[in-house]
Amino acid sequence: MNFELACLEDFNEIENLYWDLIDKSKEEPSFPDWKKGVHPSADFLMAGIVQKELFVLRDEGIIKACAIVNSNSNKEYKKVAWKVNERDNNVWIIHALAVRYEYRGMGLATQFVKNLISYAKLENIEAIHLDVIDKNTLADKLYIRSGFKYVSTENIFYEVVGNRQFRMYEYVIE
Repeated sequence: MNFELACLEDFNEIENLYWDLIDKSKEEPSFPDWKKGVHPSADFLMAGIVQKELFVLRDEGIIKACAIVNSNSNKEYKKVAWKVNERDNNVWIIHALAVRYEYRGMGLATQFVKNLISYAKLENIEAIHLDVIDKNTLADKLYIRSGFKYVSTENIFYEVVGNRQFRMYEYVIE
């Protein structure tokens, strides 16, 4: 299993991973209400690749998990009582972590997060923040199991879902 940055040649495979996941899991209770072409959008994914912020977990040439990781946060993040506050790109935020539909339940999201934490340490990142939409209890379990701490619940507006409650999580890197 290789944890690495995506390249331009990966774009179609990554976009298909998200679209297939949306099609096959949108009726599930924990589905985060992503919408094809809206979030994650093709522009969002391409920018992640170009800006070297889209990471993949690849096995035998197949991208099995991916996410965009950068320091771009929603304005509501500024209100949260984080242990480590954002300044000078010292904090990463995980966006749109996804596992290819047919590989779910195999621990790949956990492996992706562990790899990301290890990489963050090498890059001198102080913390990783993220938000989880109110109904995504599977994501809650993943992040808690991976050592993230629940910080608060915030009302956040995202274009794709409108105003919703999101649970905020933080992993302080030591």
